[in-house]
Amino acid sequence: MKLRLTAILLLLPFYLCGQAAPDWNPTPTPSSGTVVAQILVDGLWAPPGAIIAAFDPEDHCAGASTLFAEGGITFCTLTIYGDDSSTPAVDEGMNGFEPFTLKLFLPSSGTEGVTLTWFGPDSANQLTGWTNTNGAPLPGYDDPTRVLSFHKCMPFCATDLDGNGSTGSADLLIFLSEYNLFCDE
Repeated sequence: MKLRLTAILLLLPFYLCGQAAPDWNPTPTPSSGTVVAQILVDGLWAPPGAIIAAFDPEDHCAGASTLFAEGGITFCTLTIYGDDSSTPAVDEGMNGFEPFTLKLFLPSSGTEGVTLTWFGPDSANQLTGWTNTNGAPLPGYDDPTRVLSFHKCMPFCATDLDGNGSTGSADLLIFLSEYNLFCDE
């Protein structure tokens, strides 16, 4: 158990750094809806120039956009495309009311950076409510004061997660497996 915990903690910095820029190229289609929001990373405004993208349940990129800053606040206007009904054999985007996932690429130097997945307060990472609005903001995602927070790491609180009466490495492993570190490969 100690060896596994040590390996996780030693490899974590390499896992979080040095990822190549993602190849997020959505296919524009006649149907779309837009997410308008403010973007935070670990409680700070995300850097302008970071890339946010939406993915359907099959992990196809349905939309991607570069973040921008206005008045010291970082915003996204992310167009999420629907599936093109004229190409039934190809999945280009969202269908009906299926859920979507948001990912954020934070460039650090050159073409390297970190990719983060959005997780809500209940640890779920899927958002709902996509519908074809012909490019207008999606209901529920149309408020420019709404904040979507991404996290590089979730802070660990010393609690007895395995119920053995003490806090230790087993609790940390339970925590890490349940919360997935909020990072993608």
